[in-house]
Order: sequence, then structure tokens, then C-alpha cells
Amino acid sequence: MIIKASEIKIGTQLAEASGFLFEVTEIAKETEKTITVRLCSDFSSIKEHWKSKPDGTKGGILKTFRKNTKLYAV
Repeated sequence: MIIKASEIKIGTQLAEASGFLFEVTEIAKETEKTITVRLCSDFSSIKEHWKSKPDGTKGGILKTFRKNTKLYAV
């Protein structure tokens, strides 16, 4: 299904063009025009990519979208 970035919630799964899925684990920042989310994937074979570190550093990556951007969601 196609959603606007403004509709992203924690737990939303977003698909890359290749079909690889990322899960939104945090809404890090939201402004009037943008939303920044933390994306993680437990499907990755590199666990450091998605697991939190012992020092409390969160895994995954931060990605900012314009709220009107259309995204593929599962």
C-alpha cells in the first residue's frame, strides 16, 4: 500500500525498491513539514545494524522524509 510519510507510526514497515523491509522503531523528530524516523531491520544478517548497543546507543538509521512524500508500506 502507498502512504504519505505523515501517516508513519511506530511499527510501520517501509519497503525499499528492492523489497527489503525496514521497521519504524522511533519517531525521532517531527516538524510541520518533515518527519524523522529510526529505521531498523531484524531481517539484516548484521545484528549491529538493528540492535541497541550496551552503552544505550540505538541501532538502525535515522531517515528524514517530507511529510507529503509517498512511500510503500506493508
